[in-house]
Amino acid sequence: MADCFRIIKEISADRLNDDELNDILERLNEEKRVRIARGQLQDLESQLFERGVLMARDADLARKIEKRNRYRNIIVENKIMEMTERADQAINDPSLGVEAILVGVNSPFEGAGRSVDAITNAIMRSYVGGFIADLNSSGLMQAFNTMSSEMEREVARVLSDLNMPQPTRAVKASQDAVLIAEIMFKYQRAALQRENRAGSYIQLKSGRVVGSSHNPALLSKAGRDEWKNYIRDRLDYDRMDIRPDRIEKFLDSAYSAIVSGVRINDQMPADISAMFKGPANLAKKRSAHGVFTFKSADDWYDYNQTFGSRSLREAYLQDLQSSARSSAIMEMLGTNPQAMLDRVLNRLREKYRDDPKKLASINREGWSGVVNLQAALDEVTGDVNIGSSSTIARWMSGFRALQTMSKLGGAVVSAASDLAFISSARMYQGRSLLDSWGDAFTAVFKGMGGPEKRELADRMGVGIEGQLGDFMSRFDAQDDVPGATSKLMQLFFKLNLLQPWTESNKRGVALMISNDMGREAAKSFAELPQDLQRILGLYSIKAKEWDIARTSVKKGPDGRDYIIPGEIADEQVRESVFAMIMTETESAIPSPGARERSILRRGYRPGTLAGEAIRTLTQFKSFGITVLSRNLGRHVYGYGAKSKREALTSGRSVQALANVIVGTTALGYLSMQAKELLKGRDPRPATPETMIAAMMQGGGLGIYGDFLFGETNRFGGGTLETIAGPGVTTITDTIDLLQRARGVVTGGDEDISGDAIKLIKSNIPFANLFYTKQALDYLLWYQMQETINPGYLRRMERRVENENDQTFWMRPSNIIQTGGGFR
Repeated sequence: MADCFRIIKEISADRLNDDELNDILERLNEEKRVRIARGQLQDLESQLFERGVLMARDADLARKIEKRNRYRNIIVENKIMEMTERADQAINDPSLGVEAILVGVNSPFEGAGRSVDAITNAIMRSYVGGFIADLNSSGLMQAFNTMSSEMEREVARVLSDLNMPQPTRAVKASQDAVLIAEIMFKYQRAALQRENRAGSYIQLKSGRVVGSSHNPALLSKAGRDEWKNYIRDRLDYDRMDIRPDRIEKFLDSAYSAIVSGVRINDQMPADISAMFKGPANLAKKRSAHGVFTFKSADDWYDYNQTFGSRSLREAYLQDLQSSARSSAIMEMLGTNPQAMLDRVLNRLREKYRDDPKKLASINREGWSGVVNLQAALDEVTGDVNIGSSSTIARWMSGFRALQTMSKLGGAVVSAASDLAFISSARMYQGRSLLDSWGDAFTAVFKGMGGPEKRELADRMGVGIEGQLGDFMSRFDAQDDVPGATSKLMQLFFKLNLLQPWTESNKRGVALMISNDMGREAAKSFAELPQDLQRILGLYSIKAKEWDIARTSVKKGPDGRDYIIPGEIADEQVRESVFAMIMTETESAIPSPGARERSILRRGYRPGTLAGEAIRTLTQFKSFGITVLSRNLGRHVYGYGAKSKREALTSGRSVQALANVIVGTTALGYLSMQAKELLKGRDPRPATPETMIAAMMQGGGLGIYGDFLFGETNRFGGGTLETIAGPGVTTITDTIDLLQRARGVVTGGDEDISGDAIKLIKSNIPFANLFYTKQALDYLLWYQMQETINPGYLRRMERRVENENDQTFWMRPSNIIQTGGGFR
């Protein structure tokens, strides 16, 4: 081996040190023993020599990548420190620069909106939006969404072939399967290349389908031995560079890593682990993420059906999401995000050690601790979801999903207040008061335009929540809901009409923002309206970037000019424009991001007592937090005010806030009265109490709305439910009912049948859809209540009249006779 050492050293031109060369020789010796054990003796020495040359070249490339990443990390750190300087100069709080990098802030300094969260969404939506547009233009969207198992298997085979060094393009598959796979491959390859540019070194294994999809719950249920026996003969250990004597150790380590969510780095193949240094190195983890290599596409598919997502569609989207997140994190936080955050905060503490106020803000003490920086990092990296596969986490997630599907059947009626938030956002974006309301009332119709406009919006990545399967996060940003439950949730939000309402509004607003820029594309940055300059600056789009962005202006199907971010050649500018359109759209139709989730979850993980408690207590609270954070917050701080007092003495902020308050009050009043009519009741009397309730119900403070009437909140629950969340109310009501039932069993004469029916009714998914609820009440629930508890309906009517000073336009007792049955 001495000759090998000398020859490889000469080949590497002394770029590798002796330790690295000795490491290569040790690995070659291991490979030699393996080949001898397998009887692979023909041309052994020449094969080992060629292998050694490749290892040397790979090691040299790894050194270059590591050196590149060290330099990039230095640049990233300096950029973050520059952001803290801008925040300090703008609002005397350098810590907001770090917060801006992680999750974005409202203060209008350069780059304040170009966060890791925004760029993650921008990259992901650019992939998925383009993917959906390509499927639609090829007439394959329906086929993709409804793929049978055989169709999925065919698509997997074609994808595997496309990922070969020299595709055969001879896979037996239908034409639709081939076309779908080719479109998937297009964005899969774009994601790989983007991630490698950000700092990874991912070399796809030939024959790959998509990233290995694992369902930790299914692995836990099966157990280690059953899982190992199933996967053992389906993996290609030669291509994974795993010796036969290490297979069992590798599988044990992989099982533990998947079930726990924590990767054990020392079990990774040596050629990967040698490439990156440092703890929690994201580039290293991502470079090793393709370590599971299956022998064939069928082996991958069978495993995915047994222990994965059981859906090629879901596995593919998860793969894109993971890649987008990693690209954004490495781009903005370097290859080791945790170490970067710690280093920057330590530098800030040292720099401002003599300034108690700024030091308190850096440490997030007092009011400045609303957004915990560690919690924000955990949100953007996804670490906050580690533990979601545990038994308790899965049960509690399912329980909260049940509450969602049994409580939000009438949420679209309350969603009328979205119009006020759209108007508010459009005012911030530079529109006049009247124009902003015009935009608010027409957004939904623009978003429901023809297929050409839909494709335009798809390519901007907006209005595609249903396709991504995360629509419910708008009102409940607590859980990642997989599998069959996720499909039920998607169906529920389609049936209650909230999904089409929200998606159409988002598409409409996105088209308006794109058109705002398109109208101004002939102007230089200095000539743009001040409001547009301010918003562009939030996403680091200044004069140079604007000149690049405005070259993408295109005529839309309506003859208007639009800036199309996907047409922008420069990657950074393209992602900044994507981030701007998406973030501004989600401020107009309040949708929670990582900032709002970090405020709610505080970094507590699922499966822990604190994590599950906080997720249950804050269910349905994300909407109110989002309104305060994204919409009202920008009118307080988004014009440059350094304090709330300064903002509230600014004419523009006062006008904008007044517009929100008046608009949400009026729309809240209409929503509230509409819900009363749907219940068969007359409108509430126009008392001061009613108007206050309408003001609260229409806006982000809607959780207090109906306390004055002691009955229901924005989503249909009572006072305890509003404070503690619907899940807590259901648990307490169940316990109370069981305690009372015990008294009945032991000889008590209390009648609990009516309350039992009420509890069952309030926890049946899909039973409270606003357009079927009344029919179900009269056909089933009122009949049961009267049969079990004669006179129940008359007592209920009197209670409403006495407590709410409210009458009925359709009295239940006029239709259903005492004791049950129709009159």
